Amino acid sequence: MKRLFHSLLYILLTLLVTACATLFNGTKQKVNFQSNPSGAEVYINGQSSGKTTPCSIYVKRKIAKGQFNQRNQYNYEFRKDGFIPYAYTDAAEVSGKVWLNLFLYAAVLPGFGVDFISGGAYKYNNDINAQMQRESNYVVIRDTIVKQQVVYVPADAKAAYQFERKSDVDVDIPEVAKENDYKFALIIGNEDYSSKQVDLTAEANVEFARNDASAFRDYTEKVLGVPSQNITFLLDATSGQMLQALSKMNLIIKNSKGKAEVFVYYAGHGLPDEVSREPYIIPVDISGKRVQNGIKLSDFYTKLTEYPSKHVVIFMDACFSGGGRNSGLIAARGVKVRPTEEPISGNIIALSATSGDQSALPYSAKQHGFFTYYLLKKLKETKGDITIKELSDYLNDVIPLQSVVINDKEQTPTLKICNNSSNELLNWTLAK
Repeated sequence: MKRLFHSLLYILLTLLVTACATLFNGTKQKVNFQSNPSGAEVYINGQSSGKTTPCSIYVKRKIAKGQFNQRNQYNYEFRKDGFIPYAYTDAAEVSGKVWLNLFLYAAVLPGFGVDFISGGAYKYNNDINAQMQRESNYVVIRDTIVKQQVVYVPADAKAAYQFERKSDVDVDIPEVAKENDYKFALIIGNEDYSSKQVDLTAEANVEFARNDASAFRDYTEKVLGVPSQNITFLLDATSGQMLQALSKMNLIIKNSKGKAEVFVYYAGHGLPDEVSREPYIIPVDISGKRVQNGIKLSDFYTKLTEYPSKHVVIFMDACFSGGGRNSGLIAARGVKVRPTEEPISGNIIALSATSGDQSALPYSAKQHGFFTYYLLKKLKETKGDITIKELSDYLNDVIPLQSVVINDKEQTPTLKICNNSSNELLNWTLAK
């Protein structure tokens, strides 16, 4: 009896010190990777694991935010020659074993702390299965330098996307630009959210975002003078792919030694955190219920201004109130929030589609976002011979009125510039 008592006491003390989840789960988790076809190399948060499918890999339950991932998040990618890489994002959930502490003893709070500090509280999917699609005309962006017409299409997309030029701004684009090796562009069009998230319907998609990005890509080459090899172009990008592309752009700016002229374009969902009201850019694999797993807008700006550049111009056809071109993500969150105003610093200018709690609306007749259509229309008319101030003034004149006429809703673009910036940025000509 005495030996039994000592054994029970030892178990209770062990549980108190180590906590249940840590004791039973451990600080690592075994994840099984499979693919169809097999033989795909597995990348974890941008780094090769050195293993090919089928395989099992032990991953840490607690992981810090990194270059290609958010905190306690894994971005997996399967790569195989002849196939479009398959990307999958897995964010941690709290293990049910944490709650065993409640039933074992009252003095349990230390156990909770140990569970979260050690990582034992977190769990991920045990099995990741990639259904890979053969490459045809579509190739994933693996680097900043890409070939003409390189497009990322997710392996599990319902159908391969092709840009059909049906609007007046899609055709007869003036080819006036002289290529400048120090001009670069990052272009992202996130439209298909429902394929990446089984709990979302097609209504959560951002109508025409892929058309927006594809058309803007044409204008960056023909009007703005960005060489095709200097364009990073992503469609329906996951969190890992967006973070990787942003980091590459950061390194380009760093190594251009202040000479880089950068254009950034984003069409897709944006959401605010309900508590802090901080705005986030939402990759296609991030749910509106977990907005913190997206890319904080302030971090997005900071990454582009960490090193000196000639200037960075951002065009943002998204809103951050919880309302998008359709109501899908509002419905998922059940709230519409006025986001906080994010200050910016450095040689950066941001032209955004909306103000306050407005929604970024579509222009269905033109198969583009409302903001993007008029942006491209003016670039076409002026052949890029227009200053940032003149472009901003035009968009603020035409969009608010036409939005009410066509969509019965208000939409007012905004211009952001660093408070310490001179008028030189505002008077800079885009196609110069």
